Amino acid sequence: MNKWQHPLPENTITARFGATKNRKSPHRGTDYASSNKNALLKAVSAGVIAKIDYSACLGWYVVLKTDEDDVYFGYSHLYCNKHKTSECDGKDHTNDTCMKNLKVGQKVKAGQAVGRQGNSGTCSRGHHLHLTAHKTPDPRYAKVFDAEKFLNQKIKALESNELQKKEKEEKKVLKPKTKAVESAVTVKQDKPDVIVPEKDPKPSASIWELLGGILAKKPTGEVCKCCGQAIK
Repeated sequence: MNKWQHPLPENTITARFGATKNRKSPHRGTDYASSNKNALLKAVSAGVIAKIDYSACLGWYVVLKTDEDDVYFGYSHLYCNKHKTSECDGKDHTNDTCMKNLKVGQKVKAGQAVGRQGNSGTCSRGHHLHLTAHKTPDPRYAKVFDAEKFLNQKIKALESNELQKKEKEEKKVLKPKTKAVESAVTVKQDKPDVIVPEKDPKPSASIWELLGGILAKKPTGEVCKCCGQAIK
């Protein structure tokens, strides 16, 4: 699964999709405004640069087509690297763009810089990024949807997937260790640490007992009158 992220920290969002305050029509994108006027803007996911152009309203804009889901993200009101200004009017750009190190068709990784925050275009109200999400490449005429909501869903799915993967790996590590412990306990129970006492030695006979035995076995010298055997 590809990595997903916001082009600037989410806490820099100043105007959300569909907002109507101080507007003649609902807001068609999500606005981010970094305190760094010319902050680098990150690719929300891995993809390819589909378009770089200038619009009177949107100013300089870059369109990124993501590898996953084929969603187009438009980055508008960008800083102009060629003229080194955030308020470029789009003039003097014959056969080139305001992007110094970015070209149409270029592959980018998630988090890679795809421009700088600026203030170009007549629809800009100060230094900020106007981000749009759509299924067709031109942000001016596309049917847009909530980029912030889409990105948060992708980020949450990624975090959930990573958590499940981590839990599976932990279970694989803990399982054999548990068996080893159980085996060790079993061995210990089969061979209890008990000392068997030695047998007491047979007590030695006294001298009087020995003499009594000898005398008991000594023949008396008398003979039985019935059988003729010596009487002990």
